[in-house]
Amino acid sequence: MTLQESQLRLEKLIEINHLLMGTVDPKAVLKLILESAKQLFSAEACSIALIDKTHHQLNFAFSSGGADVGEFKMALGQGIIGSVASTGKGIVCNDVSTDPRFFKEVDQETGFNTQSLLCVPLKHSGETIGAIEVLNTNHPAGFTEDDLKFLNTFGGPAGAAIERALIFSSTENAKNALEEVVQNHFRFIIGQSKTMTQVMDIARRVAPMKTTVLLLGESGTGKEVMARAIHQWSPRSANPFIAVNCVALTSELMESELFGHEKGAFTGAFAQKKGKFELGQGGTIFLDEIGDLSASLQTRLLRVLQEREFQRVGGSKNIQTDVRILAATNRDLKLALEKGDFRKDLYYRLNVVSMTLPPLRERQEDIAGLAAYFVKKHCLEVKRAIMTIHPKALAFLENYTWPGNVRELQNAIERAVVLAPEPIITENDLPLEICEHCQTPPNNVSETEKEEVPQYMAEAVDHFKRTYIRKTLEKTGGNQSETAKTLGMRSSNLSRIMKQLGLR
Repeated sequence: MTLQESQLRLEKLIEINHLLMGTVDPKAVLKLILESAKQLFSAEACSIALIDKTHHQLNFAFSSGGADVGEFKMALGQGIIGSVASTGKGIVCNDVSTDPRFFKEVDQETGFNTQSLLCVPLKHSGETIGAIEVLNTNHPAGFTEDDLKFLNTFGGPAGAAIERALIFSSTENAKNALEEVVQNHFRFIIGQSKTMTQVMDIARRVAPMKTTVLLLGESGTGKEVMARAIHQWSPRSANPFIAVNCVALTSELMESELFGHEKGAFTGAFAQKKGKFELGQGGTIFLDEIGDLSASLQTRLLRVLQEREFQRVGGSKNIQTDVRILAATNRDLKLALEKGDFRKDLYYRLNVVSMTLPPLRERQEDIAGLAAYFVKKHCLEVKRAIMTIHPKALAFLENYTWPGNVRELQNAIERAVVLAPEPIITENDLPLEICEHCQTPPNNVSETEKEEVPQYMAEAVDHFKRTYIRKTLEKTGGNQSETAKTLGMRSSNLSRIMKQLGLR
């Protein structure tokens, strides 16, 4: 090879390296490597195989030119390319018919006629990740030792580019998968109703910030789920999310839970303990039922919000903390302020951005979607074929007032999925209180409508009987004799009632 040819190759290699550094899409990286190798060595074809460590094999997944191997696989060490991948040493072969290592099945698979090849390992950080082979050069002298050295030089940046692209692809896939999981997990707080759409818009906008958020709303509206969503949508998503119920412990124990304690700080403090504000560094702390926090803890929490530091119980050292605080309550904090039960300065620190999650009765148009989501979720959990909801049962769900909000709806659907005998959920599979509410006529109904009340009562009684018998059967493993004994009736009577209720 002349000096001029070497210089041109070197310039071309530098150019290719710059292109590889700026490309992270795996397909684009591999295409660039393959086409570049063909040009550099005036070859007919080029292919790349990567090592699959799990199955101890070599996977041909990428090729250019006539040697299209598709997704051909071979044992690590098999063939010339397999030998290169396993030993990490390059090979020059200008007549493959004389090399016993040549694996003819590849040509048989592709229809390509390999005559000569040049093969070197692809490496990243000193580790072989695969091999690249260049086939059938147009140079009369064939492949040379200089070609081998140059391809080895090319294999370095090529291997690094492939590994970087695969890592990027894996990260993107993981990110997309996480986003899908997050969206699926939080889907039940998202709806078509105007009130919920407005709340979600605020949540999305505030999520990337460090801003403290106060979540308000009735019990069961999904305040913790919303807090988790904000955390997952924030730059802190890779760090801890720690939920603390502010009324779960006494004031003294809650202080230790939040801020930790030093050894000997109180009776039973046998060792130093880190609190949630220390364990949650870089992440998010969700303080649920913040309206019930004791006065002394309100003072300590205010200091954390103001100074971003605290001391462990029994300690004197100031500990810096980097946590985002999300708080929630179903109490009327303004009323608590008037009564002196909640500090004004803490309230204003917490209430930088407040969001009120609407009760389910105010987002009736979301009920059908939520119900369908819960049906699918619980069917998958109990390994049952996905069920549907009968229109009449759906009407019951949509007309119920839901004092327990989304949590109550989820429980009602879970119960129906477990107990419904058929693949369709009917009104008979819903909790009795839903049926009673939806079947009770309003006070201003006509006399004719009032006469229908006994019919509704009969249906409600039948529903109760059906549910009670079904539960008892489950406890006895389906044994009717044992069920009859448990219910205090004869087996013949139970059999007759089950027939009347459609249970057999």
